[in-house]
Amino acid sequence: MPEWLTDFASICSILGLFVSLFVWIEAKKIRKSFLRRARLPEIMKEVTQANNNLSKNLKNWNESKRNGFEQLSIAKSLLENLEGKLPDKERKKVRIFCKKLEIKKMLIFTVPIANIEEDQAWELYTQLTGLITSLEQLSKDSKWD
Repeated sequence: MPEWLTDFASICSILGLFVSLFVWIEAKKIRKSFLRRARLPEIMKEVTQANNNLSKNLKNWNESKRNGFEQLSIAKSLLENLEGKLPDKERKKVRIFCKKLEIKKMLIFTVPIANIEEDQAWELYTQLTGLITSLEQLSKDSKWD
């Protein structure tokens, strides 16, 4: 077999490897796009419901604190489920919001989310509303993918 033919075969093998990697990356993007298109509207409906319930609980914060924490917990769980299906920019926003709902450690003290005041709860509600708006726009954009 001529030497030029083996060199050509080696080059084609290397090019084939790069083409395979490109196809694999594109297939992952398509899969994420379909998952986002299918699941995002469903999860957003549930997150919006939790946000609306949180809004109702904020009106009477002293009496319905526990229900408010429950709604924040529901929203956090739904957003964590959604996180892997999102593009990088929205994923970062979701991570930042979810970290605000985790137990905060200050040296040796822990402050559970259940000890937040009404003003902090309103701030979380406002941030959640902004995040929902951002994700709703992503859902609309994904219809064009």
